[in-house]
Amino acid sequence: MTSDSKFETKLCYEMAGVGFNVSLNTPSLERAPVFKLTVDNLATGQRLSFKHEASPAVHDFTRNFARWLGRMGIKATASDDEISGQAQKSLSGSELIKVLVGATDRVDQRFSNYKQSVIGYNTYSDIVYEKRDQVAYLMINRPENLNAKRGWTMNEMAEALMDAANDPSIRAAVISGAGTLGFCTGNDQSYDREVEDSGYAATVKIGYQAIINQMPQPVIAAVDGLCVGSGNIMAYHCDFTIATTRARFGQAGPRVGSPASGHSSAALAARVGQKRAREIWYLCRLYTAREAYEMGLVNKVVEPEELWPEVERWLADIKRMSPVLLQTMKISFHNHENFIIGEKTPAQQYAPDYITSEEAKERRLSFVERRPLDQSKNLPYVKIPIK
Repeated sequence: MTSDSKFETKLCYEMAGVGFNVSLNTPSLERAPVFKLTVDNLATGQRLSFKHEASPAVHDFTRNFARWLGRMGIKATASDDEISGQAQKSLSGSELIKVLVGATDRVDQRFSNYKQSVIGYNTYSDIVYEKRDQVAYLMINRPENLNAKRGWTMNEMAEALMDAANDPSIRAAVISGAGTLGFCTGNDQSYDREVEDSGYAATVKIGYQAIINQMPQPVIAAVDGLCVGSGNIMAYHCDFTIATTRARFGQAGPRVGSPASGHSSAALAARVGQKRAREIWYLCRLYTAREAYEMGLVNKVVEPEELWPEVERWLADIKRMSPVLLQTMKISFHNHENFIIGEKTPAQQYAPDYITSEEAKERRLSFVERRPLDQSKNLPYVKIPIK
């Protein structure tokens, strides 16, 4: 860049309620270029603090942003409301432009996804959650970290999934990750367990994985990019996994010193068999989507542009099925996996009169008469406490 040049841009995200100011100033050939980033509250026009209580989303993003700048050759420091730092003098003009483009891309990849304000504590910061057309959609929204989860993320996921589980109008849930590089790469290892334990560990009594296993609705993992560590565990605990050709699957615990909790590692054997499960867990290799499909870890592999159309096709099939029968079958699969054998089957225990119900009659008659099903006859989900 030439001397006395300055680049400035403002990225405004009306739905999120924030605006990012990015600048790079080269005051002279003798002095190193200076990078600066600040965030505005669009409602007030005032500069927004990076503190967690002001906006958990902005706090989380800026915390990692300074580290990223350091890797790009800019020694940055963060105050309560500004990130600034000098670039290495050895950086060329093209390299500085790469930093600027990368900086704006990182902001946009996360904050363009929000559908409501991220100011304050009352909205989700690490996920985007919405319900439409009888489906609950949960997207992990930390693309700058390949959607790795921190404790706050896991708390939000559990809260959203519990909301979906308790909503009788919801017929299915879909979990995805923001961006194209990562579905979820496990727990965020950049959080120091000793210093930032509250940010690393989830605090909810019932975790998101228990809810995925026990919620009455089928859950689809829509996987694009890396699906590693507890991200892979989450995907294989979902009822279905639909992946793009650029998805990659694997475990990382023995390599990064992160032991799997509970019986999640052994549960993989129920999907791919003992030998494959041990290979995946012991050796921490990455597998292509096609390889994952061939071993039974994935239900369908599609090109990236076909991911969501394919998900919608599976959702359409789910909606045609009996909600309560899918629920009892899901319980049966879960009980078998956990070596729980009751005196009665889940259907006998929770829907003993199903065979004589209006739903059962309507489903038989609509099939025989080759006419559309009257969905109003569907029985509601059985109210079973999630523990």
